[in-house]
Amino acid sequence: MGWSYRKSFSAGPFRINFSKKGISYSMGVKGARINVGPGGTYVNLSTHGISYRQKISGPASPLPRPVYEVQPVDTANNITSAAVEELTDTDSLAFITELNQKCAKISYARVAKLPLLIIPLIVLFFSFGKRDRIVQPAVDSTIVIIRTFNGANIRKEPNRKSPVLQTADYGQKFALQDSSNQQWLKVRLSDSSGYVNRELVEINQLFSEEVREGETYLVNEYLGYEIALYMLCLIPFIRWLKKLDMQRLSIELHYDMDDKYRQVYQQFKTHFVTFSRSSRIWQYLNAQGTADYKRNGGAGKLIRRVRIAGLSENKMPVPYFVANVAIPCISLHKMELYFLPERLLIKRGSTFAAVFYKNLHITGLVSNFIESEMLPQDAQVVSYTWQYVNKAGGPDKRFNHNRRLPVCAYSEYTFTSGTGIFEIIATSKLSAMDDFMDFIGKIGVLQSRVEGCYQ
Repeated sequence: MGWSYRKSFSAGPFRINFSKKGISYSMGVKGARINVGPGGTYVNLSTHGISYRQKISGPASPLPRPVYEVQPVDTANNITSAAVEELTDTDSLAFITELNQKCAKISYARVAKLPLLIIPLIVLFFSFGKRDRIVQPAVDSTIVIIRTFNGANIRKEPNRKSPVLQTADYGQKFALQDSSNQQWLKVRLSDSSGYVNRELVEINQLFSEEVREGETYLVNEYLGYEIALYMLCLIPFIRWLKKLDMQRLSIELHYDMDDKYRQVYQQFKTHFVTFSRSSRIWQYLNAQGTADYKRNGGAGKLIRRVRIAGLSENKMPVPYFVANVAIPCISLHKMELYFLPERLLIKRGSTFAAVFYKNLHITGLVSNFIESEMLPQDAQVVSYTWQYVNKAGGPDKRFNHNRRLPVCAYSEYTFTSGTGIFEIIATSKLSAMDDFMDFIGKIGVLQSRVEGCYQ
């Protein structure tokens, strides 16, 4: 990592720094200092090769040291952390204060989506009208129906000696063209006209009403031009709103790492990938003891768990969060854990908290779990039991469909902190998170040592 020369004078927690950019003032301890200078107000965090610089908007005023009231967690029942507002340690307070302030702001681009969508809908609504279209006009006509079983001859002229144009069958219908002749009726054929004797037919009156159907038609003939003009104005307007949101809501974390530390940090990501490839990963939500071991496969404790499917090697906490490193994320039940290089970032809803790794404790153990669901591929089965067991541990024959259940050795990892973090994650693969847990623990030890040198 490259370091620039500067001269500084210290007086207790206060320090005056002289550099090429001018004079700056800082307050705090190693690992968490607030610097005020000509370039603005920034939070600089450094821990033996890790540093990040985060700009804070607004005046630089001393932040009060919070007093945490950690409520004891009844591990026999609910397994959950304290309120997210209580989880942040003092070293992360400035960073989290800004993050929560920016997350509480309304995004201009998001708010503008609804009215920007309503405007073209209104234009479309008034650009079209409805009207009725005649599908079939009203019909009032007279038809001639053949009523002789032997049929009837339709002749060219109205006399019996005239040539026959067509022989009509019984019930066949023709349109009447002329009925002035007392003996013959003139009817319309497909391509001509002919005459049929009145004695062989029946005359009926045919009437049908007009058939209409509604149709939509374009009223605004300039609709296409209006839509094109709207889109030409909309695109730069949205870009302008997003630019404003970027200025108001963006949070940048830039990590400067030398080659040696980059190799170490690569292990951080590798360990997370190894953990995420466990066939099953669960979060424990509730645990309570039970005396009814006969109906629970001999188990003395019942655990309610949910499967963790939201694992990402790189996920940003908010849309305008920018970092030059990958941020692994575990999406728990109503909570997300983001593993930054120097601290754990916690998100619940739209509120954040953060804890340095020196203040985070992760413990792992192997426990036997009676698996009643589908057996994970990488699970290690240590024994078998029955859903309903007798005193000797065998199957209770009083119950039908008594399933044989495997007893698996799973790894459990408990996340705790002095500020109230309490979460349990279990993996079907043994030791899946061991390397990741050890790496975070080493970073925490390093942070504590560096801070101890400057106290």
